[in-house]
Amino acid sequence: MRIYTSCSDPIDFCKRCAPDEDEAQERYGNLGDGPDGRGNCFGYDDDHPPYGGENYTCAECGEELTDED
Repeated sequence: MRIYTSCSDPIDFCKRCAPDEDEAQERYGNLGDGPDGRGNCFGYDDDHPPYGGENYTCAECGEELTDED
């Protein structure tokens, strides 16, 4: 699962560690504005590249992400 911070930075989580939307909004939704003056770029459960085999890891536990995440 991918969350974009309000600054448009992607953060990836496994299913087990992913915060619910309210918690994610509280933690990542008010960090600043996105690039080019676009305003708040927060996004929850947004599209992400395929995780399997791409060496993406969970931001919380560090486990390698799979296509199921």
